[in-house]
Amino acid sequence: VLCTTQAGRTMRVILLVALAGLSAVSALHAPTVGTAPALGSQQQGRALRRIETPAPMALRGGADEAESKSIFWNETVELGVLFGLWYWGNTYYNLYNKKALNLLGGAKGGLVWSVACMQLITGVLWVVPLWLLGIRAAPQMTAENWKQIAPIGLFSAGAHGGSVVALGAGAVSFGQILKACEPAFSAVNEIIFLGEVQAWQVYLTLIPIIGGVAFASLKELSFSWLAVIAAMLANESAALKAVFGKSVMKQPWAKAMGPANQYGVVNLISVLCTLPVVLGLEVPKMQQSWDSALKKGSMPKDIYTYTLLSGFAFYLYNEVSFMALSKVSPITHSVANTLKRVVIIVVSCIYFRTPMTTEGMVGSGIAILGTLLYSLAKQKFKQA
Repeated sequence: VLCTTQAGRTMRVILLVALAGLSAVSALHAPTVGTAPALGSQQQGRALRRIETPAPMALRGGADEAESKSIFWNETVELGVLFGLWYWGNTYYNLYNKKALNLLGGAKGGLVWSVACMQLITGVLWVVPLWLLGIRAAPQMTAENWKQIAPIGLFSAGAHGGSVVALGAGAVSFGQILKACEPAFSAVNEIIFLGEVQAWQVYLTLIPIIGGVAFASLKELSFSWLAVIAAMLANESAALKAVFGKSVMKQPWAKAMGPANQYGVVNLISVLCTLPVVLGLEVPKMQQSWDSALKKGSMPKDIYTYTLLSGFAFYLYNEVSFMALSKVSPITHSVANTLKRVVIIVVSCIYFRTPMTTEGMVGSGIAILGTLLYSLAKQKFKQA
């Protein structure tokens, strides 16, 4: 699957398109608040309750018997597709992204924000035609709605850009370890902006997260302060996105869009927020940076291919992640997200033959376990 031959790359492109098609089908089959499916009023009520309050740890989400009759497409199959796309897309995004950045000289090659921007634009080129062709219902938004969701797009751009810089400055595994610190940023921002103080048990779980990341960094072979700073920027942006998104995404107009369109709109705004950074930081020396990459043996075709594939995989996994979150409990999603990070670290180390020190393996394990405990504790001691 991870072969680097031309045939292998062609097959991966075909597979990406096929999986994206399944994602589009999943979006079409997922009812959203504000729509009027052809069901009786009692069935509609059950369907809407199933979306808004999924049963904890229930993968089926309480599907009606009538909806479960098809052995080819039912809620269980749909969830399997969504989680498979999420894991597959996220893993391949990290691999393709790292390969594209390596070809361009890494985080210091002068084109890292350009790569991040092109990845976001790839998502726009995917979702906008779906809207224009009527394959997916276009979101109906007022100027006030755009104003409310704009900060989420801004913070999403910061989270993506910071992650790309971090992954360009260090190994994929190291970047994933650093991003495990996000719960610590979320806890602080919830206090500052929302006034939400969690139970002491929740804050206690931050100790293994911070301690694990610190221990893993002690003898990290690809350690880079640029990677650390960029990852912390990504964590802070992701935390702010979650904090400000809490109230916005609960509003009726946002629910009516559905999770797939929610992410599509956020991604579109992220492009607009990233473009000024590219124009200000990289465009003045873009030709020089490009020529430098080519002089080192990088082929334009490979750069284009890996950048576009990473962008497609990025959009794919984020969209299906939104869709999966709407169908399962937060605990289920947290467990899946934790396992996903482990999968990415293991696969990237094998693919890039990245060695990990004992400290790195132990520290990353502690940090990732800490993120899981944080999510579980937050749900257990959730304030009424």
